[in-house]
Amino acid sequence: MAVAGIGETTYYKRGGAEDAEFVLALKAILAACEDAGIDPREVDGFASYSNDRNDPSRISAALGIKELKFANMQWGGGGGGGSGAVANAAAAVATGVADCVVVFRALAQGQFARFGQGPKAPGVAGEPAYTIPYGMMSPAQMFAMRCTRHLHETGVTRDTYKAVSLATYAHAQNNPRAVMYGRPLTPEKYDEARWIVEPYQLYDCCMENDGA
Repeated sequence: MAVAGIGETTYYKRGGAEDAEFVLALKAILAACEDAGIDPREVDGFASYSNDRNDPSRISAALGIKELKFANMQWGGGGGGGSGAVANAAAAVATGVADCVVVFRALAQGQFARFGQGPKAPGVAGEPAYTIPYGMMSPAQMFAMRCTRHLHETGVTRDTYKAVSLATYAHAQNNPRAVMYGRPLTPEKYDEARWIVEPYQLYDCCMENDGA
């Protein structure tokens, strides 16, 4: 078993994608197949995460796949769901359910809602009923509570968060495809950034990008 190929599209700031979300998914999948040296029609499974809107049966039809043996969506975990999707794909291959599984995720927030803001909903039920009416609507707000508790219990300081942000932006300077390539983050710029929700300032939050 192996990860045989990787494909990606251009990455854009949210709302800047030039293609439809479905087209972004197809472009990334075709690039991965080319990297792996396989015909896209050899793919017989798909795994994604976090409510990807691109249905595997539709992708299969677009790629000319005759038999789809495995389709899986990993729920929960936010961006960490990507690791879960890879594990699900590996499990499908290991158990003989499928032979060639593509793990994918496509996002075009300009065509749909933003991840970084609260949903526009006339009513809420279930877990959101205990958060949204009280102003806890975005991922940053929800994780801020957990991080505040983490700081309290472990003695870790915000300097650690700062180090993570600086390292992330430093890595981007080594990747010409990164949205922030050529725009490094300095300690001074980090410190001067506006607050989003304590203990997060602007550069503690992940960017909202489109791509696949």
